[in-house]
Amino acid sequence: MLTRRELIAVGVAGGLSPVDAAELEGGETVEQQADRDGQKEIATAISRIGVALDRALPSNSLEVGTIGKLTDLMELHFKSTGRFPDYIDIGVSIFMELYNWHVRNRQQLFIQRGADNRYTIQFMLTTMILRQEVDRGHIGIPYEKA
Repeated sequence: MLTRRELIAVGVAGGLSPVDAAELEGGETVEQQADRDGQKEIATAISRIGVALDRALPSNSLEVGTIGKLTDLMELHFKSTGRFPDYIDIGVSIFMELYNWHVRNRQQLFIQRGADNRYTIQFMLTTMILRQEVDRGHIGIPYEKA
């Protein structure tokens, strides 16, 4: 660690050092230009990283795509009944998207085949039932056990 005396001595000695004539005339030295070029490259690389993160982060969010629609339906059901729905009927593309969401976010999968030969996947507190007779992107109305 520097003492105050050493710090002041270094500052005074540095102020007395000879100055290059090119710096006095307003010209840049080669080192300064190289530093500026390097800083521009670093800034460009950081902005590229920022763009990549902006693209990657929303894909894991619950607010994007059909996952957002499912959570909105679940929230609406919760507000009206005071509990999350037991079941929601879904199409095959929604089922696959839920499967991929679990894999991407490293969440445990609970997939079963019911007595009626239908596949189910657990998403949060709701069981999603895969229906083959509906559209691929179908999201049904949430309902309770009968």
